[in-house]
This record gives sequence, structure tokens and C-alpha cells, in this order.
Amino acid sequence: MKAFFQGWVVAILVMAAALAGNIQAVISQDVKTENFFLAQTPVNADELELAVALPELAEVVLKGGESNSGRVIGIDAQGQALSIQRSGKTATIPLSKIQKVVFKNGSLAYRSNGRQIIRGERDRPTGKSVTWSNIPLNTFTVKNPTQGQAVVKLKPPIVSTAQLLGIQSVARNRQYVVDEIQFNSQQKTITILANPY
Repeated sequence: MKAFFQGWVVAILVMAAALAGNIQAVISQDVKTENFFLAQTPVNADELELAVALPELAEVVLKGGESNSGRVIGIDAQGQALSIQRSGKTATIPLSKIQKVVFKNGSLAYRSNGRQIIRGERDRPTGKSVTWSNIPLNTFTVKNPTQGQAVVKLKPPIVSTAQLLGIQSVARNRQYVVDEIQFNSQQKTITILANPY
């Protein structure tokens, strides 16, 4: 009987060692993510620096009903202005004159890793649409105007801690693409409508 229990103890120890080796192998593997910018951002439950994509073609709808189109290349929080570029020419528009910026369906956008997204034609959203309101203008930055890469800092009270965790979870393997930006130049805030792709 004693030999029987000794055999069981040896078997359990061998299995425990094998499991520990497998767990170590799984933990040490690289986790692949399509959103490299998010992967490089430290995890903080109180704030998220989120990479978002701005499609190439935007229509800037002015408060008087007119519109301009082009690629959004910058937003100046201090100067309260939006810069767009089309056919090599740059135009700067005061935010107080802008009703909204609408990014055209079918326009090319880029993921943080450089892969292309063509909204509406080839690619469809892979999650539900989100709206982030009252974002301070100085927390939105265009990082790479050529590929439409921007970063927005989200934190409470704009979004709750639970929402931050949900956004972070979605962004691990998907890219948020901006559909529309609305400006409140008096409060120096923006509202962003986006979809994950």
C-alpha cells in the first residue's frame, strides 16, 4: 500500500512540473495585436491614450452651410483652428466657424500598424458605434497626418473606468476609425463619433 501512495505522489509531482512548464511557455509567448500604439501604452485604469484613425477624405461643414474637403492634418488647440490639405494646398479654418467634420465613407484609413482600412466598401465595423463627448481639445493630437493617425486621451468623467476598460479591450485587436468630429469652441471641447474596425 505504501508503494502505491508513493507512486501516486511521484505521478502528481511529474504532472505538476509538466503543467508549470506549459503555463510558463504560454505566458512567455508574444501576444500579437494589430494596434501597436495601444500595445506600447502602459495600462492605467484611470486614463487611456487611444490611437484613432482619421480617414483620408473629410468634409468640413461650416456653420453658414458651406463646406470644404481635404485631409485633416492638424488641430491647433491654442489657436483654435483646424488645418486641412488638398491637392498640396493647406487651409486653416477657425473652429468657431466649423459645425462638424464628417469623414467620407469609402475613404482610406490606416491602422496603427500601417495596414489599410477602406470603410464601407471593403471593410465593415466590427463593433458598435461609440460617441465620446466633452473631450478637452488639447487631449486630441494628430500624430501622423500622412496616414491620418491621431491620439485621444480618454479618462473620467468623459468615460467611466468601466468604459475605459471596454474601449481598451476592443482596441487590442481593432482600430477605432473616426466618423465625425464636432467642435465646441467656447468650451474648447470636441465630440468624436467612431467605429471599431
